[in-house]
Amino acid sequence: MKKDDDSEPNKPKPEDIQRANKISQVGSNASQVVKTSPVESEDLDDISSLCTLHEELSEYLQKAESNVYGNAYDLYPGVETIYYDFTAERQNLYATNLVESTAHYVKGCLGAGLLGIHEGYMYGGLWASLGATVILGFLVPYCTYMLIRSAQSMYGRLRVPRLSYADLAEAAVATGPLIFFRRHSKACRYFVELLLFIEFNGTCCIFEIMIANTLKQVLEIISQTAKDWNLDISIYIIIITIPLILLCLIRSLKYLAPFSLIADLFIGTCVITSLYYSLSVAASLSNVPAWKSVHGFLRFCGVCIYSIDGIGVSLPIENNMRRPQYFNVVLQCGTAIVVPLVAMVGFFGYWAWGEQCRTPITIHMPPENIPIIMQFLLTASLGVTFAVHFWVPFRVIWHYISRKCRRRKNILERIFRAAHVMLLSCLAIAFPNLITWMSFLGNFFMGLVVFILPAFIDSMVSWNQPLVHTRLRLLKNLLIISIGVTLCGGAIYSYD
Repeated sequence: MKKDDDSEPNKPKPEDIQRANKISQVGSNASQVVKTSPVESEDLDDISSLCTLHEELSEYLQKAESNVYGNAYDLYPGVETIYYDFTAERQNLYATNLVESTAHYVKGCLGAGLLGIHEGYMYGGLWASLGATVILGFLVPYCTYMLIRSAQSMYGRLRVPRLSYADLAEAAVATGPLIFFRRHSKACRYFVELLLFIEFNGTCCIFEIMIANTLKQVLEIISQTAKDWNLDISIYIIIITIPLILLCLIRSLKYLAPFSLIADLFIGTCVITSLYYSLSVAASLSNVPAWKSVHGFLRFCGVCIYSIDGIGVSLPIENNMRRPQYFNVVLQCGTAIVVPLVAMVGFFGYWAWGEQCRTPITIHMPPENIPIIMQFLLTASLGVTFAVHFWVPFRVIWHYISRKCRRRKNILERIFRAAHVMLLSCLAIAFPNLITWMSFLGNFFMGLVVFILPAFIDSMVSWNQPLVHTRLRLLKNLLIISIGVTLCGGAIYSYD
């Protein structure tokens, strides 16, 4: 029933009007982020993410628990029910359409895992791995869909236009049914940031080892001296550290984006060429084992999840879409590209090279002029891709370090960037086994990021729905969490 505008008790109070104005101001501030320079945009995005969310959560809880407004968490204070259009609030001048968003999603999924999935098939067996690829190709995108659905539900509750993964985890716990757990919402944010930090650092190490392996093989083919020296892989990692530091000193993704696109084209060309050579040497399928062992299968699952996962880029893509309500279309189209491509590279790569599989798959190309040139281009492409992935974990850690840097902030940032790359090189030298990195990241960390956390967040966000729907969703989420726990345990078991 509509309220009487002349009734004195129902007039909005001055403090309520101020709170509503603050909410709209937050939306306008968020929309201004995309209009600034790339470096300024990074800083403003961190501020809007970490400083204003506490205020929004406080206002939501105050409205939800207030006797004046009842349980009306979809109301601005003092006004009637209003549908919150988070798409309009974003006001992003550079929003992406469905095709562009799908391209970004595919690019975010395909990377180092695609170059090593054939070795994962070697551990799991040909047909068992192919069947698991299809199953995981359904489960992983579904968990991504749950995360996006939870985020879009939270936009309306908090009246915010966008949320990061860490924002969503904090908001879900802070507004969830477990009241005693709400005080630990910041801890959930830090936990998600830590997982993403470790995951992307591991990915950078994988790229560094791939570059070193490829460079070692090519130099030993074209130079007899390099072949006679037979330098250890750690020496090549040290050699490439200096150019990688120079690339990572670039502080804005704006200057890396065009090179990243070219790098993806080179990587795709090398993969297609490798598949061509694989088919030319493939023997009878009867000689390839269909199944090996539980131990090997768990290792394969980790590599496969690592190869098809795009949950780390899903929310950033959704936050910049022109029509984010159609993200499920992006997810379906992207999955239809990613899963078949991963299955093809894994299936035909293992079929052709059998127990001799090594990562990256381009190593198996013959020592001819064109393949050698392509592998040189691949090393340069992987270097650019390393710099793009490095931007994510460094931004996470630099947000907290920069608070202590009052003077000469730009110089200190470059020093920390160089130190970060050197630390990654040390890790790559200490653990040079590529498939070990992929499998452990895929099983343990992505078991948490891809399965356990999205299911937990979905349960926290949907707790106030009708009881029947809540119970069914809770059972489904418990099943997904059990899969994630199994993968985390499998990461430990497979390396015991």
